[in-house]
Amino acid sequence: MRNWLRSPTLLKLFVGQHVLNGLSVALGVMAVAAIASALFGFAAGQPATLGAISASISDFPAPWRAKLRMLLTGFGLAIVSTTLTLLASPSPTALVAVIGLAAFAAGMITGYGRWALALSAQLLVPMVFVLGLPPLDPARALQAELLLIGGGLAYIALAIVATRLVSRNDRRLMASESIREHAAYLRAIARFTDPAIDVQEVYGAAIRQQAALADQLQAARALLLERPRATPERVRLAATIGVLLDSFDAVVAAQCDLPALRDWPGAQTLSARIGVALRAAALDLQFLSLELLTSAKPRLPPGHAVATDAMRREAARLATSDELGPERRAAAAATVARLLDARRHIGRLERALTDDDAAAAAIGEVDLSAFAPRRNYDPRQLAQHFRAGSPVLRYAVRLTAAMVAGAVIAETFGGGAGHGNWILLTIAVIMRASYGWTRQRRDDRVAGTLIGCVVASLLVGHLPVGALVLVQGAALALTHGFIRSNYRLASVGASVMALVSLHLVNPAEAAPAIARLADTLVGAAIAHLFSHLWPRWEFAEAPRLATGLLKRIDAFAAVALRPDATAQDYRLARMALIEAIAALSDSAARMGGEPAAAQRGLEELATMLIAAHGVVAQLSAARIALQAADPAEADQARVEAAAAQRWLSGELAAGGAAAAQTEIDRAEPFSDLKRATRRLTAAAQAYRKAAAAS
Repeated sequence: MRNWLRSPTLLKLFVGQHVLNGLSVALGVMAVAAIASALFGFAAGQPATLGAISASISDFPAPWRAKLRMLLTGFGLAIVSTTLTLLASPSPTALVAVIGLAAFAAGMITGYGRWALALSAQLLVPMVFVLGLPPLDPARALQAELLLIGGGLAYIALAIVATRLVSRNDRRLMASESIREHAAYLRAIARFTDPAIDVQEVYGAAIRQQAALADQLQAARALLLERPRATPERVRLAATIGVLLDSFDAVVAAQCDLPALRDWPGAQTLSARIGVALRAAALDLQFLSLELLTSAKPRLPPGHAVATDAMRREAARLATSDELGPERRAAAAATVARLLDARRHIGRLERALTDDDAAAAAIGEVDLSAFAPRRNYDPRQLAQHFRAGSPVLRYAVRLTAAMVAGAVIAETFGGGAGHGNWILLTIAVIMRASYGWTRQRRDDRVAGTLIGCVVASLLVGHLPVGALVLVQGAALALTHGFIRSNYRLASVGASVMALVSLHLVNPAEAAPAIARLADTLVGAAIAHLFSHLWPRWEFAEAPRLATGLLKRIDAFAAVALRPDATAQDYRLARMALIEAIAALSDSAARMGGEPAAAQRGLEELATMLIAAHGVVAQLSAARIALQAADPAEADQARVEAAAAQRWLSGELAAGGAAAAQTEIDRAEPFSDLKRATRRLTAAAQAYRKAAAAS
């Protein structure tokens, strides 16, 4: 494998859905721009190009039916905001009112969930675009709006055609990225075997990577579980989700004792071998992910089991030696057995990708439609957010105040809100519901705009018009491709695209790079100032988050500790739990970006996450043990598991509110699980108290 292909960072940057998606969007917009220029002239056809860009904002990988609904809904919102903006433009007061109304609606739309952020942007960004048009009388304003609508609809048609044509590649790319995210998780877990790295730091990195894996698998479910049995290849790709999660389950179960293994005298060699085996498995998955993109029959690399065999031999040696006591020897053997199980699932993954029967067997009788995410567009869903304590309502109010302030400043000092469109655009893309996200995007936006202004000035001064058109398309591809994964890079592309576009509309004027940078600084300052208005700090969510996590773990335990639970029930409960832990991890990340005074309970939240991780590891291990139980002991194991589940449910229901007085005997069944549960409830209670402290 080439050295650069061994770099997870470079692979994530240059190989993935975002690259193909960015190029597809750029080609679609440029096609609309070319058609509009041929029909109406370059300058006169600009509203059509703006319409295409407006429609493209929500164009992300999805099945074509879901994408069509998303594109039409988002562009419908764009039409409403641009129409109202053009109608109100003659009156400064009316224009400021329209900007405030659009901003409030954009903020409330985020109440649908993270997926609706693109819809929110489609209310604001197109509105800012039309503010940059020259003053228009009613007839010309109508013509511009019709051109914008035509350009947007033309783009949507092209996008759906492109989606149908490349759907096969989209699916393979999505499966490939999911495999690579699991490889990244294995690398994170391998760090437990390095005694030079603090265990708490490793836990934090592992939980963050688990959240990234959960996000990737959610995106994969949306694409790969749409009509998954339509063709043999769809079956093979859909099977990857379940097999990856089976491998993930085994790795999680191995973490019952893996973090402690490196500190046991006599087990350091085994710990080191485990680290090598995990990193080797990650490289093998990375290799397989690239094979999936280049071969009809992807295979693991030759010699891929060497590191695993070395780990197995060291475990066998320890099993017959007296270097570890009986309890630690059993724990080490169980850890290796679970990692070998994870490795076996990687072999299953290879077979599922190459053999139709293996793929069908991996899916079994599971109803895959139950795992496909569904988007609810019902406006009544937003009614719950019209209350003072809602983070969504507070964000809508902050965004409205910031956008209105930006419009007023532009009107007062810049010759009208239409001349302050870059200020408003900066506010629109920086402001987020979370203070931490707003601060990060502010910094990235300023840095990206500075770089983009310098690049655009150099390009405009030295390249002919034809080359600048190509630069415009490349900048759009960069912007759309990296808008979710690397906002600083996307900001560079956005600045280049905007400044080059302004030059192409009127080549006689120099690109106003300095003015745009100044506007960016003003917009960033406004966004930062208003991010402190009526905030909803993360600590306010502590009771809900802690209670929600305990309920998810209780629901997962009810299935994991039931030997006769169906694969479907177990996978659904596991999916819900993974997403709950990911949500808590996101909350910790957001709190880390908030002012120090608002970071109540941050350390306690991290402790609760680690404790939750420990309980999940014990439950995953218990599930594996119950499935492998000797038939002669199955009845006894079932009774003990049911009793443990009842104990755990009662402990979680109490939520650590009352300290338990009874000691847990190490000899009783599921004692490790019970102690882990007690640590979790104590951590949850400590988190609540820390967050409530003034």
